[in-house]
Parts: sequence; C-alpha cells; structure tokens
Amino acid sequence: MGPAAGDDKTRISTPSASKQKIPARYQASVVIVQGYAEGMEYSVDRTYAVIGRNKDAAVPLRDPLASREHAVIVYHDGVFVLKDLESTNGTHMRGASIRQRKLRHGDKFRVGDTVLQFILQDSGRARTYEIA
Repeated sequence: MGPAAGDDKTRISTPSASKQKIPARYQASVVIVQGYAEGMEYSVDRTYAVIGRNKDAAVPLRDPLASREHAVIVYHDGVFVLKDLESTNGTHMRGASIRQRKLRHGDKFRVGDTVLQFILQDSGRARTYEIA
C-alpha cells in the first residue's frame, strides 16, 4: 500500500546520473520570475536536478504549495526535460498540468505559486567564424 493522501514522506530514488555533470558546452539555469526569492538564479549543471522544498534540491523553493521533491530537470543526449515527480499540486507549463515536457530556452513553468524560467546557452550552436 502506498503513502496516504497528504503524506509528504514519499521517497524518490535519485539515479546515480545526478552526480554527472552536463557537457561543458551547455550553460543551463532556472530563474525564479515570480514568487518567493524572485530573481534568484540556480545553475543546472547536473544530469538530474531536483526542484522542490528539500533544502538539498538543486533548485530549492520556499513555496508551501511545492512538494519536497516536486519536479526534476533531466538532461540526456542534448535534450533537457522537465518531469513532475507525482507532486500533490502538479507542475504546469503553458497553462496545462504536465507529466513531462521538453524544455527550450525561455520556457516558463509553475511549481506551486512559483513561476520559473529555464535559461539555456549552447556554445556549440552559436559559433561564428571569421574569414580572413
């Protein structure tokens, strides 16, 4: 039998991939654009970055409507994906509740009452060459 409704003791096993750094060509971060700590920016430099009220989360939130481990940004083969971790209040993007969604630079999403924006710079894409 699973945890009772409202039981905030759900355990999420963190894959060993969470210790792996994303490739150096990517500079990813999440900025709080609305809510407590507005303007704070958190680097997403691991392949598994948890968002939630847990003080050890990659993106720690002080939002009472966020779960301790609410959502995660997962990196794999050049793609960043936002996944809801079966949170009580859901993760929302473009006005709809999501289970998972590919992230692009500038995407905004909501966790509880907090609105966050995903920022991505890819040094491998923005190369310019000078011809002598």
